[in-house]
Amino acid sequence: MKQLFSLVLICAVSVAHAQVTSFEKDVLPILNNYCVMCHLPGAEQGGLGLYPDAWVRLVGKPSAQSPLLLVEPGSPDRSYLYIKLIESGESVGGSGLLMPIQQPPLDQHQIAMIRLWIEQGAKQN
Repeated sequence: MKQLFSLVLICAVSVAHAQVTSFEKDVLPILNNYCVMCHLPGAEQGGLGLYPDAWVRLVGKPSAQSPLLLVEPGSPDRSYLYIKLIESGESVGGSGLLMPIQQPPLDQHQIAMIRLWIEQGAKQN
């Protein structure tokens, strides 16, 4: 199942490669709509707070649950944030459930957008 999902994402990302993703326009709205409510100061699930500056708290920062960085620029498959959106994270030494919890999973376009943003260097743009 994971391989089929990865293949679908690769196809979606290939189509989207013509565009440059923006953290502010493309990624941050996804994080604000699906992630921040569980990762606010004082309620930081998994030791991760995403407010007030999600980019600073994600890019190049170590995960509290796995040996990976939360976001490793250029490497979505080595970015714990991305992995937690497509599986539980146990395959990379992490823990917990598929994110987001208590909400429907992100759709393929949203996941592809986050993957592409990471592939393009996880810029603060």
